[in-house]
Amino acid sequence: MRRFEFHDPILDHQQAHSERVDAQLGYRIDLIELGLRRLAHVMNPEGDIRSWGRMLHDDAQTWVGLNPKTLLTPYGELDRMCQLVPPTPNGQWVDLGAAYGRLAFVLNDHEPTTHFTGVECVRERVNEGNRLFETHGLTRARLVLQDLTRDDFQLPWADCYLIYDYGRLSHLRWTMAQLQNLAGLGRFHVIARGETIRSLIDYAHPWLFLRHQEHRFSVYANFV
Repeated sequence: MRRFEFHDPILDHQQAHSERVDAQLGYRIDLIELGLRRLAHVMNPEGDIRSWGRMLHDDAQTWVGLNPKTLLTPYGELDRMCQLVPPTPNGQWVDLGAAYGRLAFVLNDHEPTTHFTGVECVRERVNEGNRLFETHGLTRARLVLQDLTRDDFQLPWADCYLIYDYGRLSHLRWTMAQLQNLAGLGRFHVIARGETIRSLIDYAHPWLFLRHQEHRFSVYANFV
């Protein structure tokens, strides 16, 4: 895979920078999100961003209709995460609510042997991300179609987990309970992006130690 410039030193320009990188990689994000929005609007013209995703995806909040600039984490921010938690050779990263799997490309830039698993419950996003992984030869990256809120879903082991405000508070509590069950198996980091998940960790999960805090995300670890 040829190298791309994922680092963006000008924070105010992150979204424009991410759009350029998406175009270089070949992502068709705007087209796919527009198609999802149109489908949802036809099915429920009176709906909106908060209801369309749940209607299409078995009550999972997938934010159909949300501007991709708001939906997706900018590449510059993903690059900063990898600076703070450097990927290790043959390590494992799991992205919970991965959308199109942008993180896989940033990980590959930092450490090509790191394995990436993205969990996403929108089939169109999963298919698009996997298409580009194959196009660019990211053999250690994959997106899996899975609803994180299902009781029968078990988190895989990883060196680092990235988690967003992907659903209701009860859903985030379920995911955090699973992470806590894995805490005795070894050391790992958790990168939390979003006010709800950060507050939940800070107030209800003292077994995670805050390592670093940025404006939009915080880095935790289950070890001192």
